[in-house]
Amino acid sequence: MIEEKLSGGVQSLEVGLTVLNALLEHNKPIILKDLSHKLDMHPAKVHRYLVSLIRMNYAKQLDDGQYTLGDQAWRLGLSCIQHTDVLQLVQHLIYELQNKIGCGIQISKWSPQGPLVVQSIESNHPISIVTKVGSIMPLVNSAAGRVFASYLPEAVIKPLMQAEWDKATRNHYPIKPNDWNEFIALKEKTLEYGMAIAQGDLLVGINAVGIPIFNAHRSMEFCIVALDSEMFLPVHQDSEKLELFKREVAAINQFIQTR
Repeated sequence: MIEEKLSGGVQSLEVGLTVLNALLEHNKPIILKDLSHKLDMHPAKVHRYLVSLIRMNYAKQLDDGQYTLGDQAWRLGLSCIQHTDVLQLVQHLIYELQNKIGCGIQISKWSPQGPLVVQSIESNHPISIVTKVGSIMPLVNSAAGRVFASYLPEAVIKPLMQAEWDKATRNHYPIKPNDWNEFIALKEKTLEYGMAIAQGDLLVGINAVGIPIFNAHRSMEFCIVALDSEMFLPVHQDSEKLELFKREVAAINQFIQTR
């Protein structure tokens, strides 16, 4: 069965990985002609390697015929991301934070497709909201997305946000903020308070608060999000749970800066 599946593939692992690396370096969908030119390889030969990569889920072909990385390639990258130095350094603090606030915790790092969930910890409640590791969070209406959108360059995030607005328009469902101008107003508040709040914006009845974590060079390393039902995670101005979350995350940032 395995031999039958691989009968149309290729034998050289090195060449196959070269094709995979070309997709990785290009960092966005690419047509076969351009990929062949990039590799200085005949299109028919490149196509055979792509067939094998697609079968193994390391590449995929989009509806418009372009090629891009597949889910297995993302999972491989995710495995590396989960073991980055800074994230590993503060693991004990992240679990202490979750234990103190009792809410679910979500850790996201930036990927070319948007905020990538690399860690998810359940709440202490019988019914909890769990985000699947490997998920890409929306930029417009998720707490993590709003944090990244506020701290990353406009050239990086604006096309992705516009794609989300366009999709919402096509599917006839509203998302907030409604457009770029509304987002700029939200961004100003996010930068002023150092956090982003999604109050039922992504899922009705669920509140989420996102705060950036910075590395020693003051670049954003990842985003930490507390999420729970509005009963267990109130986000009004006098919320003790919200203040506790902010203090604990500030301590994590301080811990990183002193290392």
